[in-house]
Formats: sequence, structure tokens, C-alpha cells
Amino acid sequence: MAKKTVITKVLDVNNQDGVIEFPQNRTLYVDQFTDEAPSDEDEMKGFQARNVAEVFEKYTPKKEVELEDEDGEINYEDFIFTQLKDFSEDALIQQSETMSMAKDKIEAYNSIVEQLKKNKKLRDILKDPSARQGLVDVLKAMRDEIEGN
Repeated sequence: MAKKTVITKVLDVNNQDGVIEFPQNRTLYVDQFTDEAPSDEDEMKGFQARNVAEVFEKYTPKKEVELEDEDGEINYEDFIFTQLKDFSEDALIQQSETMSMAKDKIEAYNSIVEQLKKNKKLRDILKDPSARQGLVDVLKAMRDEIEGN
């Protein structure tokens, strides 16, 4: 039997109206996305949004996140959310220089792995120690030429 996650907001001990069933195939992320707490005036009036876009427009959520790069350095980056799709993996990576650089490196390594799987001559070169060293020397010379220009 599937388990159900239940989110509750306790309004009163005897009141069950605050119970909401949350689907298991969804992720609920709860955090404070604004630096300022709502003013008392906002709380008293009770902000009534007609759609999600109005909520994003009113509160302009953003979050400063601490990210560690591959060298162990800590980078602080701000993520700004203007719509729900800004929480997607691709949108978060697009906003982050640290994550973009990591993704580019992962894609480059995956490309090399694919080449190794497909290219028999390259696999043979890597098996032979002298041929492998020759390839390394050529690649280093190419790198030095690119960095020199």
C-alpha cells in the first residue's frame, strides 16, 4: 500500500480543515526566499493572489546559496525565481557559474568516454604505453599552443 505524505497547518486542535494530501511524485521545498519578513500590514490584509505569477511578482523570491567547486573553494551565488520553472535543474544550472562550469566538464568527460567506446584505434593507442605517451605529448603541445594564443 502506498504511503501518503500529509501536510498540516494546525489552526486549532479540534480543527481538521488544514490537512492537505501531497502527491508522492512531487517535491516540496520549504525555505525562506526573501530577506525581509512580511510586514504586519501584509499579514493583516492577507495577500490574495489570483495566480502563481502574482506571488512571484509580489515577493520576488531569491536565495543566496553556498556552493563548493571541485577545488574546494566556496562560492556564494544568488538564485532568482520569477516562475516555477526556475526551480528546474536546467534553470538552476543556467543561473550558476559554478554549476555551469561543472556541467561543461562532465559533458566533456562523457564525450571522451563515448569516443573511447566507439573508437577502436584510440583504445589501442591507450593500451600501448609508448603510443599513449606520444598522444599525451601531442595533446600537451596543443594545449600549450592554445594557451599561448
